Amino acid sequence: MRTLVLSGTFLLAATVGAAAQTADPVGEWLVKEGTARIKVVSCPPGPGQPAALWGVIWAETKPGIDEKNPDPSQKNRPMLGMPILIDMKQTQPNRWDGKIYDATRGSLFDSHISVNRSDMLEVRGCVAGIFCGGEDWKRVTGTNTPPLAQLPPPPTKGGAMAPQAKGGSMAPQGMAPQTKGMSKGAAAAPAADPICSNVASLVPRT
Repeated sequence: MRTLVLSGTFLLAATVGAAAQTADPVGEWLVKEGTARIKVVSCPPGPGQPAALWGVIWAETKPGIDEKNPDPSQKNRPMLGMPILIDMKQTQPNRWDGKIYDATRGSLFDSHISVNRSDMLEVRGCVAGIFCGGEDWKRVTGTNTPPLAQLPPPPTKGGAMAPQAKGGSMAPQGMAPQTKGMSKGAAAAPAADPICSNVASLVPRT
């Protein structure tokens, strides 16, 4: 009996360890109140920097503006498309550290995220390392999970609308694999999400 108990303990530890190694925050997440969906993408590393996760407001129940931002020039900009999880870099097998923007206060805080065993995104933030809090976000798996993305896909050449991506978000444009000049059988490198091209320039100036 003792052998069976010990075996079960080792199996549970191995399962938890495997889950931690395969945790993936990339995707869409529904915030605790259900008022917004956050799209988390992995962006290529910069010179001398590791890859980073960014999370932007991808859908909201009602249009909002960044009215609490202390920068007067940013108070009227829309919340839709704005980065909330900022430059999150992996520091452990299932932990990414960076900044989070609290739009209710117009402030940036230290933050870290991880994926728990229930496939919830644990978002935690602290002010000066003292006052800490957070919430858990639910992964969006259905194409019709509200709220849906409000931005229509940009038109393609010829005026036709591009197809929407799964989950109600915009389909990436111009991201088809580049095959010209590649040897037969060679796999194209995965293209970066279009969000990565300008997300750093949208960080709230607080």
